[in-house]
Amino acid sequence: MSMDPNNPYAPVGGAGVVPVDGKFPPDVEKKIEAVIKDARQFWLAILLCFLCSGIGFLIIGPWYLVRLVQWNSLNSQFPGLQDPNALPGSIERRFQSSFWKLIVGLVAGVLLFMSVFFFVVLTAATATPRP
Repeated sequence: MSMDPNNPYAPVGGAGVVPVDGKFPPDVEKKIEAVIKDARQFWLAILLCFLCSGIGFLIIGPWYLVRLVQWNSLNSQFPGLQDPNALPGSIERRFQSSFWKLIVGLVAGVLLFMSVFFFVVLTAATATPRP
């Protein structure tokens, strides 16, 4: 049963995404959703880096660093995002769970970049000079 007397069919929880109900301004809500979306796709980003290699190795680290900085900024600006009793599927819960995913994406990006860098250095160092 819904808690809203004006709309008896409004969702109040359960599976899926819980409505935000105007807790955040629309532009901030878009930023929050963008951070959450990128954090959810960290496995896909890492997989694409392996499959496509090349420029993906250079982009994934800085991309997740920027998203982590955005996450930290939003987290400090809006204390409502830090609610430990948020409903499952709510924007607050999804935002808080995106932190570890951003960290994993950043670490994977740094490790991938370092591995490519060391591979290039090793290849250059072991190459025999031509007469």
